[in-house]
Amino acid sequence: MAYPEKISSNPVAEASQPILLCWHEQWLKSSLPLAKIHLAWLENVAQTMEMEAQFFQAMAESSEKLNQCFAKNGGLPQHNDLNQYYQDMIQTLTDAHLQRIENVAQLSHEFRRCLWEEI
Repeated sequence: MAYPEKISSNPVAEASQPILLCWHEQWLKSSLPLAKIHLAWLENVAQTMEMEAQFFQAMAESSEKLNQCFAKNGGLPQHNDLNQYYQDMIQTLTDAHLQRIENVAQLSHEFRRCLWEEI
């Protein structure tokens, strides 16, 4: 079996090689900012999820304190004790919610800053 002769190189492909390399380099440079913006967005989503987890933790702790109030004294809490537990629970949830809102407001500014840095 005879092997075919070596195929001659394509002069058009050789001539266009520098242009293709330049285009490929520019294409990679243009997609890098988009990837960085996507990374900044994912980081902000992760921060948002962390803040929500902290808020849920505060809610769980408040509910646990209320359950402890009912468990104390065989399920019949005193009126003053119950009032105090509710006040503490409401204060804890209010503080957690205000912290949550503050973090969310700060998060949007941080996200915008990251976007403008990448643009």
